Amino acid sequence: MVDPEHSSWWSSESKRENERLPEQVKREERRPAEIVRPITMGSGVGSVVDERIVKYPLYNSFNYSLFLPSDYKTIRISLGITSPNLGEGKTTAVCNLATAIALGTGRKTIVVDSNLRRPRVHEIFGIPRGPGLGEALMGGEICVVPTQIENLFVLPAGKITTVSNFKIPSFRELLSSLFTEFEFVLVDMPSVAAGNFPTLIANQLTGLVVVVKQKKTKRKDIARLFRRVRKETILGFVMNEVNENDF
Repeated sequence: MVDPEHSSWWSSESKRENERLPEQVKREERRPAEIVRPITMGSGVGSVVDERIVKYPLYNSFNYSLFLPSDYKTIRISLGITSPNLGEGKTTAVCNLATAIALGTGRKTIVVDSNLRRPRVHEIFGIPRGPGLGEALMGGEICVVPTQIENLFVLPAGKITTVSNFKIPSFRELLSSLFTEFEFVLVDMPSVAAGNFPTLIANQLTGLVVVVKQKKTKRKDIARLFRRVRKETILGFVMNEVNENDF
């Protein structure tokens, strides 16, 4: 059986585009601003918050300020949360980081679930899987849903698991549109080891937060990470399952 996360969810043409060099990415960044599309706000609210994942009493232990520039109060910020391998806790990290930012800054924050084949964010916040990112990338509505946490919203993965002709302008257009409503956009990305890791998207964000796991993540995994994304895009690392007796 093929691991869904290691299966590409865009066309071979777009996959080749995804492997372009950073210099080509920089040329992309000089393109004119994309069209801004309207945001559709879901009529309901997330039914639950999975407190096994989102730890309310400990949310402020996530020192989100480490990832934010000193002038963050005057700019829009997009963060991608990824990991070198599967199972290192990036979805848990993005949900807690988003909660910390929404509650700690009091500013509108949204989590975008880009794991189209193996989404989890919608389950954690008790919202429908779609419509979501997949539909938005194919030209449908950008439909976001509020959660039970003040100032925190979700753009779920959606019901479309394969996006053909995935182009970087589609995501840039989506990002520009989200910034009309939200000040912080956090993207739950596939792991870097996945065949569908969207390098061009990662390099279009303000920066990346990389989740590693003690006694699992190896140096070669970090080396692979640096081959896929520009080092300057990495804002910081989060280490999971740290045993205080090891220090």
